[in-house]
Amino acid sequence: MRSPRAWSYVTYLASLFALGACPVSPAATETDSDSTTAGSQAQTTGTTENCPVGDLGCPCTQGGACNDGLECSPSQTCVTRGDDTTTENGPDGTSTTTVEPATTTSETSSTTGPATPCDPGGEQPSDDCKGISADKPYCSEGGVCGDCSVLPADGCAAIDPSKPLCNADDGQCVACTIDDQSLCSGATPACNPATNACEGCFEHSHCPDTACDVLKRECFPIDKVLYIRHGIEAKGDCTNNMKQGGYEQAPFCNANVALERAQSEGATSGWTFKFLESEEFSSYHGDITIPSVDVNEPVSYAFVHVGEFAQEDLSAQRHTRWQSNGAVMTVGANVVAYVNNFAIYSVSNQDDNAVGIGCLQNSSVFIDDSYIRDTRGSGIRSFGCDVYMRRSSIFKSRTEGIELNCADQACELHMSNSYITESQHVQGDGGGGIVADNATLDISFSGILANNAEVDPMDMTARGDSIHCVNDNVDGVIRNSAIGRKQMGNVLSVKCSAMLSITNSLIDSDEFKIGNNKKAGEDILGYFLANGVTGARPLNPQPPMGLPKDLEFAVWKKGDPVVDYDGQPRPAKVNQKDFVGADIMGQ
Repeated sequence: MRSPRAWSYVTYLASLFALGACPVSPAATETDSDSTTAGSQAQTTGTTENCPVGDLGCPCTQGGACNDGLECSPSQTCVTRGDDTTTENGPDGTSTTTVEPATTTSETSSTTGPATPCDPGGEQPSDDCKGISADKPYCSEGGVCGDCSVLPADGCAAIDPSKPLCNADDGQCVACTIDDQSLCSGATPACNPATNACEGCFEHSHCPDTACDVLKRECFPIDKVLYIRHGIEAKGDCTNNMKQGGYEQAPFCNANVALERAQSEGATSGWTFKFLESEEFSSYHGDITIPSVDVNEPVSYAFVHVGEFAQEDLSAQRHTRWQSNGAVMTVGANVVAYVNNFAIYSVSNQDDNAVGIGCLQNSSVFIDDSYIRDTRGSGIRSFGCDVYMRRSSIFKSRTEGIELNCADQACELHMSNSYITESQHVQGDGGGGIVADNATLDISFSGILANNAEVDPMDMTARGDSIHCVNDNVDGVIRNSAIGRKQMGNVLSVKCSAMLSITNSLIDSDEFKIGNNKKAGEDILGYFLANGVTGARPLNPQPPMGLPKDLEFAVWKKGDPVVDYDGQPRPAKVNQKDFVGADIMGQ
């Protein structure tokens, strides 16, 4: 059973910027006047009680708009659309705006402006306004149609208490915004900025007592929590007794015992495994194996820990670092595994099976706010399972960063605000950033940088260093990302068919340069710094060539992340320019 796509839901923490309202109204009422009078009115800058907002010669709306056929002048007065305006500095240094009168005849000139299009005392939204524009259904106190910005401060609440907020992004009355999520609670704790409605969770922070089952948009139940404290049973800090352990006062010594307990009476979904701080300094927690289960619908497990740490500090915390000389985490078939805020190290130098995370068919793995590094095999190796990465990185894999072996069962890779960096190669075992077969790639605001497949720069059949598609069965979209291979790599950085779309990205591939910014790989790497712990590549404030602002050509869409890799707010405005890659240059 394939998991549904849920990747349009990402962390939404930053403020949105206001959009202006654009009221409209019916055509102007004809009156006896000459063009001189009209021109005189167009230059009026004052506000009077008899000058309706949005009318000719009257103030613009607070969103900077006017009625049909008019536009807002620099002096915030409505003038005839298309009139020539000039701004001059007066002798005292102040600026004055002159509006040249439009060419009119006595039959069409106006002195009073257009007729009032709506009744401010009627029902809201106004039927009159909805008939003119569905985007501007509200009637202001001045009788002008507009979005919710024309309403009084409590206008939305008066119209519909369940949608009391005016959303500056699209001018509609909504239940919640990024700035105000006070109505979101209980089973709907999250504000989805794509709909501005309170919905089920999509981040673990929405479920502070357990974790979020993102695919189901539900918090894990509080009666299925098992505790782990890595340590030695003889010291009394933990136990491996399945019947007596698992409680906060008597945690298990190892997560595999907790998994056995969770499946002891049959595989059931919704278990949260909480890792407590450990005083055991002799080693880190070892490998974790989730057995395959024979169920119609995958079971969900979440791995979280007590305490919050920056990614750079994870490896120093004994309860956040998993380490093994083999596969660190194995996810069996029919399992959804959520891994939140852990460091995953593999320390084998010889075994290609020593991967960071390996997963089997009909499963899904979510990696949030974590990093995987130093694996001898792939950082993540999928055999038909879907992989989701959010604000995470894969660093210094000795072969592939991510390997999607999905010829038998198609799989998906979703990356947002994430990195794959410095993946290397082993002769005969391959290497490079991403290697995919029969997969769909969904990558946005991410960095695939300094990766290198098996070296043969003169061989056109060699792998692509950054992304290599094994067959012509890899599709999907890569947007707003940075892709640059290690210097002196192979002939191709991205070796895939046109089924894969790459747009608004910084890239070193001639084959995908249309719609992107094409530069040499070494020049691309110069735009980014290197974090030697996590592998993240933040923007270089002083790159060797150009400026960081040269990379501000990504295009933000609804559903994109509103913060970057380390939580800095993105512009988060539809169609607004943003930085490519997972990092935004701080102010």
